[in-house]
Amino acid sequence: DACPFYREELGKVAYLTVHESNVEKAETQRRSGLHIESPGIFPDPIQQNQGEVAAACSFHPGVEHPWGMGMFYGPDRYEGGIYIASNVEDSTAVWDALVDRTIPGIVDRHGGCEHLRSLVGRGTKLGIGELVWMTDCTPHEALPQKTTGTRQFFRLVMPYVSHWYGDHSTVNHKVPLPESITVIHGNKFEE
Repeated sequence: DACPFYREELGKVAYLTVHESNVEKAETQRRSGLHIESPGIFPDPIQQNQGEVAAACSFHPGVEHPWGMGMFYGPDRYEGGIYIASNVEDSTAVWDALVDRTIPGIVDRHGGCEHLRSLVGRGTKLGIGELVWMTDCTPHEALPQKTTGTRQFFRLVMPYVSHWYGDHSTVNHKVPLPESITVIHGNKFEE
């Protein structure tokens, strides 16, 4: 009930992350650095070698690769998007901004956009159990913990997903992935 959803999303597959682990003081449990969840656009090296100037996303040129997407229609009226929360105060920051990932080079292949930090102002640090909704183009980051302790992280990615990373995710054998999902194997952060 805490995650308001669009009626048309009922019965569709959403993607749940629950990450619980001990985190040392001054370390982060999840990905640090300012980033968005959607991959960036960058020059296509194959086309550049052929003398063409073109942009490609991380998988195939001209194809959108959402990881939840997200549209806001009004108070508690969201379509898609990502819900996040944790049990450790000030261990996540979210910015009230959207990054246009279609601009070549604005984010990297994994959504990294640290170079935009001075342009987006100060983020909002989340409190204990504070649930927020964001799009896959909303800047956010994990923050170093103030003390050593157990952190529980919750993320619910709504149905608008194009790629699923098999090595970074756990299969739910009771709920098959939709046929439209491309499963990618290997470490998504290795070049």
